[in-house]
Amino acid sequence: MDMSLKEKSAWVSLISTIGVFGYYFYGILGLVGLPVEVALDNALSLAIKIITIIVMLEIIFQSLLAVSHHREANLGNDERDKIFNDKSHRISYVVLVIWVFVTLGRIVIVEYNPSFTAELNSIQIPMLTAHILLLSFILAEVARFISLIFYYRRGR
Repeated sequence: MDMSLKEKSAWVSLISTIGVFGYYFYGILGLVGLPVEVALDNALSLAIKIITIIVMLEIIFQSLLAVSHHREANLGNDERDKIFNDKSHRISYVVLVIWVFVTLGRIVIVEYNPSFTAELNSIQIPMLTAHILLLSFILAEVARFISLIFYYRRGR
């Protein structure tokens, strides 16, 4: 079955997002046990590096897709594309809301039980709440790409 430009675009975004942010979160987990100042500097440099990489990958691969499918790229979204985008955004929103509530729950638990944080010193990651929120966004995007691919594959 031949894939449309929109489906190929979703595949490129899915693979690059999982690959790049998988590397990022793996790197963040590697900061456990480092002195706070060193971990913060490493986290910041890793974030800058990852943002640069994901932007460059998306620009390069989406441009290559658009050039190789220039007629389809100039057409824009039809009704089916709009429906698929709407459905995918709904799924993505649900994933995002769930993870934001998980993050809020973590914040409340830590605020009401400061000793809870002290007991878990082995998983002290600098700016953990920020990383959980970023993970929330990334999981929502992955859910959006997967659902887009699903709808294009299913064709309805």
